[in-house]
Amino acid sequence: MPAILSSPLLRQLALVLCWSAGFVGYRYAADQASTLLVTLWRFVLAALLLLPFAWVELRRLPLKVVGQQAGIGTLAFAACVAPAAKAIGLGVSPGLAALLSDLSPLLVALGCCLLPGQRTSGRQWLGLSLGLTGVLLATGAGLGLGVAPVWAYALPVGSALALALATLLQSRLAAPGISLPTQLVIQLAASSLVMLGVAGVEGPLTPPLTLGFALAVLWLLIPTLLGFGLYWLCLRQGSPQAVSGALYLSPPVALLWAWACFDEPLAPGMLLGLLFALAGLLCLNAAEHPRAARPSLTKDACRQA
Repeated sequence: MPAILSSPLLRQLALVLCWSAGFVGYRYAADQASTLLVTLWRFVLAALLLLPFAWVELRRLPLKVVGQQAGIGTLAFAACVAPAAKAIGLGVSPGLAALLSDLSPLLVALGCCLLPGQRTSGRQWLGLSLGLTGVLLATGAGLGLGVAPVWAYALPVGSALALALATLLQSRLAAPGISLPTQLVIQLAASSLVMLGVAGVEGPLTPPLTLGFALAVLWLLIPTLLGFGLYWLCLRQGSPQAVSGALYLSPPVALLWAWACFDEPLAPGMLLGLLFALAGLLCLNAAEHPRAARPSLTKDACRQA
């Protein structure tokens, strides 16, 4: 088994790298076409690529499982990705969009406090606090409203709420026994149907036949297939707090992506913020129970000692 699949920390770091690529991808895509149109074709292409690997299993799945994954996918993809993408298209910087979108770890931790049979431990709260401090240090110099309308900054917050709810729902499901490709195909197909209606309100659904549009959609396959694939894989083997807490590294890494791709200035505290966020991730991992490998989480999976 590759090292990236056997080490929780390496899985989480790979998750962050792939996840944060989406923010800079939309920074580029915003100059090519409507971000909602890009999102639609991002989902459609990803689903088509995975379909051959999931077709046999899909035909055997109970409708209840398909419905569950479709609902979770609509939250995690359509309701999470599309608002954040639209915010970037309206002028919100990638780093700030990542910051607002990735408030989901706090929402997940609060949700675990409210759900029966689950709680967030003191060490987990410490890890989340360190992660949030790292995000604020890394992005502190770039938190101005910029050129986007004020209401646009509510969109990434809605993304955070949607992802937190999807995370909590997925973590509490009984083991469905389905593979990651099949899970993603269902989620992406459901989200594609939603995006057909959402993107259709803005204009034609035909993709522009330009190199820029094609490159944008292809780049966004990284967070779609690898980012979300690793997120669900980590959630099968770890608590919701630790998995979502890894996303606190996403805003600083998104700033690095923006600096490398678009020569955007780096925030003065970016390196310090990265260190704080990494310390928070290590703290969250230290709070985890030793876990035997298993296909999915049970209801007690995020109960901490």
